[in-house]
Amino acid sequence: LHWSLTQFTPAAMEVIPHNLWERMYSIFALLFALVTFSSFLGTITTTLTALRKRSTEAAMQKHQLRKFFLDNRVSNDLGSRIMSYLKSNHFTHKKRMHMND
Repeated sequence: LHWSLTQFTPAAMEVIPHNLWERMYSIFALLFALVTFSSFLGTITTTLTALRKRSTEAAMQKHQLRKFFLDNRVSNDLGSRIMSYLKSNHFTHKKRMHMND
């Protein structure tokens, strides 16, 4: 058990392969660890990128709406009421999955 854990981590151990089959098993274990870790890291990176993209799109929509309010001289009171309505209804509904969808 200790040897197999040292194959997946940078820890060292004094057990070395003595014949061709042990060496091939050791190489296979290292390659398997490399592929598994790379796949895990890629999944995490993809998930974080998707989350960042989602938050960036929402921020851009809010920025465009504020710019629209300024360009069309919408009062601050009305603009803040519209923004609070959209935050509580529109932006939260995007996150939910409806049965019709």
